[in-house]
Amino acid sequence: MKNKRAICIIGGMGPQASVYMYKLLIDLSARDFDAKNGEDYPEIIIYSVPAPDFILRTDKRLVILNLLKEKVRLINKLPISHIGIACNTTHLLLDKLQSVSGAQFLSMIDETVQKIDSSIKKIGLLALPLIIESSIYQKSLEKKGIGTIVPTKRQIIILEKIIRDITKEKMTEKNRNDLLSIVSSLRVKGAQGIILGCTELPLVFPEKYTLPVYNPVEILAIALLKKYYRV
Repeated sequence: MKNKRAICIIGGMGPQASVYMYKLLIDLSARDFDAKNGEDYPEIIIYSVPAPDFILRTDKRLVILNLLKEKVRLINKLPISHIGIACNTTHLLLDKLQSVSGAQFLSMIDETVQKIDSSIKKIGLLALPLIIESSIYQKSLEKKGIGTIVPTKRQIIILEKIIRDITKEKMTEKNRNDLLSIVSSLRVKGAQGIILGCTELPLVFPEKYTLPVYNPVEILAIALLKKYYRV
């Protein structure tokens, strides 16, 4: 029987990725969970929080943490089963947010690492500087015996510009070519798969690629739906 408590998505960081996650939840409900009529789909609450940018300014982290804690306390008043965050970078605050939450957060990072095929020994990570420098993916991957290959410092700067252009809806053909060039270089270094470690990247990455591509937004969406439908 379907869980009657809603899924909550904390988004807004950035908004495009939040819309993408919502659409995935609907599309996957029909594709994988046999939703046909209105009542078959999950109850979903999107809490879009216009938080300050702490990608470049880590001194904003405490401000954002306190802001999000306040929002989580408001969420506690609602009939929520599980919470997902539509942003990789905000997962750096996940433990502290969980400490004030009455509902369980599902980690995009942990769910993604669990999904990686056991045959993969080295994987390429595309992400913003703060995620790469924090090693949040690398530490989780290491526990599974998987090595992480990251872009060079110059490539990380290019990648950050690409991601910011996506959020501004100013993606160019040069951006696409630069993105694929970075991925190719990770492959040359031995990457057997790619993690799209920023929630904006699945919006522009090719649907078909020669390596296995792990989309944390889709992986988290499926994990949330399995909890909701109790699969």
